[in-house]
Amino acid sequence: MVDTDRRGYWLGLFTVYLIALGLNEAKLVRPGFIQNPQAEEAAAWWNGRLDLSDRKWDTAFKDGKAYSHFPPMFSFISAAVVPLFGGVPYFMVLLLAAQVPWLAYVLFGRLAKSPVWATVLTLALVCGTSAWPVLERTIRTPAPYFVNQTLAMIGGLIFLIEYLGRRRLWLLGLGLLVAAWSRQLSVALFIPLAFAGWTGSVPAARWKRMAAVCAIGVVAGGVPLMLNALKFRDPFETGYMLIYAADDKNPARTDSMAVDARLHGIFAARYLWRNLYYTNIGLPEIRTTLVNSVGQQHLRGNYMGTGIWWTTPLLIWVFADLRRIVSDKNRLALLAAAVLMYAALMVYHSTGWAQRGYNRYSLDYLPILFTLLLPRCVQGRRRWISLAMIAWSVVYFGLLIRPHVE
Repeated sequence: MVDTDRRGYWLGLFTVYLIALGLNEAKLVRPGFIQNPQAEEAAAWWNGRLDLSDRKWDTAFKDGKAYSHFPPMFSFISAAVVPLFGGVPYFMVLLLAAQVPWLAYVLFGRLAKSPVWATVLTLALVCGTSAWPVLERTIRTPAPYFVNQTLAMIGGLIFLIEYLGRRRLWLLGLGLLVAAWSRQLSVALFIPLAFAGWTGSVPAARWKRMAAVCAIGVVAGGVPLMLNALKFRDPFETGYMLIYAADDKNPARTDSMAVDARLHGIFAARYLWRNLYYTNIGLPEIRTTLVNSVGQQHLRGNYMGTGIWWTTPLLIWVFADLRRIVSDKNRLALLAAAVLMYAALMVYHSTGWAQRGYNRYSLDYLPILFTLLLPRCVQGRRRWISLAMIAWSVVYFGLLIRPHVE
């Protein structure tokens, strides 16, 4: 980070955590251990098994056994601590959630070259996007959906910091692996990784850099394929369809996600218009409740997802700066990765589900979009408009919605 005033740097970072803690209503200190399929999978590995002791919601079922179908990153982290604690303690998710603000602060400090704007932009990402309810739920209810999204953000931020810095391939690869083994679509970061390897900013022959890039790609794809083969006896069986299968105690799931997946597949063009609406517009619902026998109407966040552009209007600068972004090959590679993630999500059979007032899947590409906006969005007259946009987003996510009560 370029900043000669170390006190300003640390004061800004302290301010970020102070505001984040002030807005957070999750109980930070929790005794006991995390109970989710990935933590249980890690414990099973230490017992020489791949399957889970019993079937839980959203676990794959095959040949009479239940398995975790989630990407393996949190399982790997859990496996590292199980022998030390006899389980996965709750403070692990608090430690993970705590990584996001300072990584974002380093990234934005590098781009904005100002501790003040680094602070403001970090709050914009952490408290003014869907990152806020996701981080809150990661701490409060460490379900794999939120933990994995948090891990993907950590990996993505590591990748972006290094991509805009020295571009050391081992660190870029680490960021990609953490992200892709948490959210599979983050493998799209391979596009800017390959570009970094091809153009090169380290003294090494191009063929050596590209060999390293290929090795990272093989590991990123090979490890999940190997786990699929071990669990499902087919490297290309991810287990996603198997979560909707019937078992010996329960019939096959009949919710809309399950029905869509069975009839039309995990990815299909028929989901496009639904996903476009809930991702980009996703207006609140009008709900009527009875109070003293009188119906009262109020707005409530949409269950299927809420539009990203009006909840985080700072993103609109992407369109204003599109020509500048496309003309810069470094930024174009990042944009290509974000577009690929976005396009895949538009034909996915689920919108993210159970997310009133926010849009969890958007976090796959939002850190990239924030990176593309800088530094123009904090320069000249734009900075005042950006400040107003950020203020609205922080008020919306930090004060107006309460996803944890849904």
